[in-house]
Amino acid sequence: MLRLFTPAAIIFFCFIFLAGCQDKQETVDKVKEKEVVKVEEEKPASEETTAEPEEIPFHIDVPEMPSNLEEVVSYPVGLFASKDTKVKDEAVQEALDVIPPLSETANDEELSNLLAYVYSLFKMDYDDPKVIIDSLSIATTPESEGISEEEKTETFNVEIILDASGSMKKTIGSKSMMEIAKEAIQEFASTLPEEANVGLRVYGHKGTGSDADKAMSCAANELVYPIQPYSDSGLKEALGKFNPSGWTPLAQSLLEAQQDLAQFKGENHRNIIYLVSDGVETCDGDPIAAAKSLKASEISPVVNIIGFDLGSKDEQQLMDVAEAAGGTYVNVRNHEQLKSQFNKASADANKWMTWYQKEKSATYDLAISQQSAIYKLSNSWKNNIFKEKYLVQFSLQSLHTKGKIEKEQELKMYNMAKEFYKEHFESVEEMKNTLIDARDENLASSLKEIKEIYNQNVSPGKKE
Repeated sequence: MLRLFTPAAIIFFCFIFLAGCQDKQETVDKVKEKEVVKVEEEKPASEETTAEPEEIPFHIDVPEMPSNLEEVVSYPVGLFASKDTKVKDEAVQEALDVIPPLSETANDEELSNLLAYVYSLFKMDYDDPKVIIDSLSIATTPESEGISEEEKTETFNVEIILDASGSMKKTIGSKSMMEIAKEAIQEFASTLPEEANVGLRVYGHKGTGSDADKAMSCAANELVYPIQPYSDSGLKEALGKFNPSGWTPLAQSLLEAQQDLAQFKGENHRNIIYLVSDGVETCDGDPIAAAKSLKASEISPVVNIIGFDLGSKDEQQLMDVAEAAGGTYVNVRNHEQLKSQFNKASADANKWMTWYQKEKSATYDLAISQQSAIYKLSNSWKNNIFKEKYLVQFSLQSLHTKGKIEKEQELKMYNMAKEFYKEHFESVEEMKNTLIDARDENLASSLKEIKEIYNQNVSPGKKE
């Protein structure tokens, strides 16, 4: 009977059964042309013509019933394979009428042969799964520019950390560095992808630069705009809540940012941190250690540090912090340079977020389509099984009514057919599960590839 369709057989199924199986044999033109062969032994010349003839084994020349799903597809389609066929149809009854009576002593081989003949009359046409198997490969091949035309990330999160220490009062042209930074941040946030969340943390915005206020100022580390979708009025209000004031707790700001983004683990989210500072740590923290902790955390952030008009000595510390965080560093001297850095970051984020969402959506759409096709195939096969089983078993009943077979023979062949279709059904279910597993594996692999391409290119500090 039917052998189960194991996962290991799917490759064979694809290359042997589906891609290269031989053409189906031609449908039998007329049932009455089925050759009923009775092998008669030559009688000795001396034998009396009145002697009882030996009982000849029953045999009809039809293919054996299929033993696996490959053979089911390649087995000839039956003359009465229509879904509208009924056993009482005149043509079906004529086909059963030509069957000679079976001997009461017929053996299992003869019973199997008769069952195969009845099966051959009603064998349905089964859809070829080749198209589905061929589609179970979702490839993402980036083009030369890094974007294809063609692990599910839930959010794209940007946190900006702004130095609000007293040194940010310094003016460049007609505006203070703080005013320049606020304007650039507002514009940057407004141009981020619509799907992005944004947050703003400030530090050193309380107290003064005096030793008396150091403790209070170093403790001033506040998420003034929590991680959320961009709101023009909301961010503007947050930016208006503080002015440059005290000391520089840079290390603590990195540790706090790690907590701000803790709910967005890097496996399923994209987290980017921008730190804008005009100076180094002045609150006795260890920004290098904090940067290393940030890099090793589960949020897996891209860290980009923008030095604002730093001298070479201070610049070196921020460069070291960026390196420890596995991120990038750039020093800007004026409003245009700061704005340019943010504009570039926004353009890259938009470009890659658009690509990513498009690719991810197309991949999920294809996976849904594949799943639908797999279930459609499975249901089609199962419907054929139910129809065949019904026709075969009721035909056996009809053969008994016609006196072609004994009741015990009918019951025996009925149970043989029942077992055959039970195993057939189980094999189809296993085929469906194997195809679904293959689809899921390819979906996960494709999403991972898309995410890797995206992650490699979304960082504003990436090299072109």
